[in-house]
Amino acid sequence: MTQMLQKADELRRNGQYEEARELYQQVVADEPGEPLGWWGLAHVVMNQGDFELAGECFRRAAELAPNHQRILYDWAMLYTMLGEYDAARPLFEKVVAIDRSSKEAADAQKQLTYY
Repeated sequence: MTQMLQKADELRRNGQYEEARELYQQVVADEPGEPLGWWGLAHVVMNQGDFELAGECFRRAAELAPNHQRILYDWAMLYTMLGEYDAARPLFEKVVAIDRSSKEAADAQKQLTYY
């Protein structure tokens, strides 16, 4: 992971979304194939209220890392938050199918009980 991505993650975790967004945007401009750059950017813009862009960023991250459970789970949670349960369900199901023994799978299985 690049130093810039690490710094962006740190800023995001500390709630410094504008600063983190600038760094994530630089990461994905420099390394458009870096799924964690897109994932981090998705979280930042989601926290800034841009849910459409967050969905696009999660989609891009998932295209780059189609079996990354955290990316898929977080994308599904965005859909859940927006009340788009039909879009969330297959993502949760995929998280479970990838590795049933992971924390993400347990969390996804719990979410699936609500549908």
